[in-house]
Amino acid sequence: MHSIIILIFSGLASFTGSLQLGPVNLFVINATLKESKANAFWISLGGIIPEFIYCGLAVYAGDLFLSNPKIFLMFRIVLIISLLFIGFIYLFKKHNPIKLNSRETKFALNKAKCFLKGFSLAIMNPQLLPYWMFIMVYFNSVKFLVIGSELDKLAYIIGAGMGAFLLLILIILTMEKYKSKLLTFLNNKYYFKAYSVVFFVIAIQQIFTLL
Repeated sequence: MHSIIILIFSGLASFTGSLQLGPVNLFVINATLKESKANAFWISLGGIIPEFIYCGLAVYAGDLFLSNPKIFLMFRIVLIISLLFIGFIYLFKKHNPIKLNSRETKFALNKAKCFLKGFSLAIMNPQLLPYWMFIMVYFNSVKFLVIGSELDKLAYIIGAGMGAFLLLILIILTMEKYKSKLLTFLNNKYYFKAYSVVFFVIAIQQIFTLL
């Protein structure tokens, strides 16, 4: 029962922590609206794997990473470069208006490509490890959330991925439900320009945190 409680609260921490507009969320939104739900699903699936990885590292190797701040710096630099690169791609991407009834046939499902897209964006997020280390410290400060046994640790790690995945699925369902209303905005010739600006803003925010 104790492990189930940890699983639930870990999932809640993951869900709320994933609410910020990050690269994976943006790609899931874009894939849902401009490609298909299937593509968005596989991006989501790839995007949650690093949640398990970083949460596991926080549980089993937290002290090692805390003693090597250069590892964090390396990941953050790679993330900034990637965000800027994606931003420039969308800045100069040619816009083709989309017809709602042709979306499913126009975009073929490429599971591996979508999975790797979500995974590569999430694995370069240096904030995941310190976030899950902070949550773990907080859990251990609350009597009914203390992570003790191996089963507790497993529940904590599984919850980390489940919460993020639930949020991404809700994003997909919400975007799909209102896609017809959003189509006018999507067909605006400045859509990709606005999309690129979001990536630039995230990159700039990461740069400022390094200064």
